[in-house]
Amino acid sequence: MSTGSAPEHAIKEPKGLSKRIQWLRDYYFQGTERAWNNEYTSWTTGTPWDIIYNEMTFYIVPETYTLLTTLGASYLQAARPVALPEDFWQWPRVQRRAWFVREVIVNYVPQEMLPGDLLAGARFNIQTSLCFTKEESSEWLRMIRGKDGARSKMKWFHDHGYGNAGATSGHLIPGHERLLKIGWKGVYAELLSFYNALSAQDRKGAKGAQLKAMMTASTMARDLALKYKDLCLELAAKENDPTRKNELTGMAQNLSKVPWEPATTFWEAVQALWLNHMLVMTDENYPGPGVSFGRIDQYLWPYYQRSTIEGMTRDFAKEILKCFWVHANTAYDAMIRNGNQGITAGFGQLITLSGLGPDGKDMTNDLTYVILDVIDEMSPILEPKPNVRLHRNSPEDLLDKIVDMIETSQGAPFLLNFDERSMAGMILEAKKANLTHLINKDNVHDYAPVGCLENTMVGNDRSGTVDNNLNLLKAVELALTGGKDLLPYTDPMTGKTRYPQQDGPPTGDATSFKTWEEFWESYVTQ
Repeated sequence: MSTGSAPEHAIKEPKGLSKRIQWLRDYYFQGTERAWNNEYTSWTTGTPWDIIYNEMTFYIVPETYTLLTTLGASYLQAARPVALPEDFWQWPRVQRRAWFVREVIVNYVPQEMLPGDLLAGARFNIQTSLCFTKEESSEWLRMIRGKDGARSKMKWFHDHGYGNAGATSGHLIPGHERLLKIGWKGVYAELLSFYNALSAQDRKGAKGAQLKAMMTASTMARDLALKYKDLCLELAAKENDPTRKNELTGMAQNLSKVPWEPATTFWEAVQALWLNHMLVMTDENYPGPGVSFGRIDQYLWPYYQRSTIEGMTRDFAKEILKCFWVHANTAYDAMIRNGNQGITAGFGQLITLSGLGPDGKDMTNDLTYVILDVIDEMSPILEPKPNVRLHRNSPEDLLDKIVDMIETSQGAPFLLNFDERSMAGMILEAKKANLTHLINKDNVHDYAPVGCLENTMVGNDRSGTVDNNLNLLKAVELALTGGKDLLPYTDPMTGKTRYPQQDGPPTGDATSFKTWEEFWESYVTQ
């Protein structure tokens, strides 16, 4: 009797890509074989006490624990010195750090562009000095590596089965919509007004130092864009193909304006969005994780509308977005030589499409479908990770489109098919935390997921749930032992054995429990 043929499973292939995008995508996936990449470069003040690697951002990744000291030393060995102003060490540290990152990305990291690219902003993965004085460096080392320092506490927490914890970066949605509207020029003006409103005493203190540092940082995107403008003009002067020459000239015009000035066109807005996003990752010295874009089809929609009225074709809009897609994936170049090209799924630059608006109306628009086409045509590709907010009134055309995509594209986009419940949950969370001034019925519709799909507000929220990865089974162990480890623990590095001690509440001997309720009460206590 015939059992029939085995089902055929085909890995989805990209489709409908122009020669430009096909080359950029194929080049990216050459991985370590590429002549160009965006791997980390390391930068130092040149002092013998300098510290570059902030190991605490990796405490949530146990696989890195054996590498912490090695990475710290390696970044120092590979670091290139940056020339400092004469009075650098007299500045407050926050100003030192802001100046240093800006100086590195604008004047030391090279500005480069791949053939055919429509967006500037290529090298952004850096490790930069923490800009400590000798005394600050000694204190930091004591707090991190001392007998009761952060590393010791992190390792104890992990080795005894409680989980892992650490202050990782990312997991936020910057206020991109506002930044596109006012530009960094508007941000700088606001910061200056805040500074001028301070008393003379506060200007000399921590508040003044913080605002000065923020003003320094706010000029970084402007000056970097102008460097890329010069590169575009230089390339245009050498370009023989008239179409490409016009593209490079157009890019130079965009970069002479954004992201310092407000964006006007779709091309300007996407260019500004990319530079702003990548510089967040630059500043964090960590590509991602969970530095996300939010409701991209909503805040880019006015620019798309205007540009289409002025003659931009749908295909050119898709070309711009596909270049954006390639740029987002270069975040993985940070440690490209680790493992299989350094490419995993762990950085999580999320975009969000569709969903409800402030009046409960569906916000799907033509740009939503344009971006879905881009996702469909570029997949499989890791970044940016697409999410669609669905609700009871989502349009049938949208549902049909995403069903067709999911059927063939190995899970892209993700579906958040509970939009109403997500907003209700955010409101409830705000009430419980007394944060209704930050999350309320007037703004909750702007939420979007970050990282591992934590719902997050825009510009005032950080949802780093991975900062604490607790092992709930440890509570079961403690409930059974009355608050002690079940077995002795021997440190493989030192050979020292720690015998069970009273680490948790003394909830009694589990062998004496007569009922499930007794065990459950012990578990809850632990």
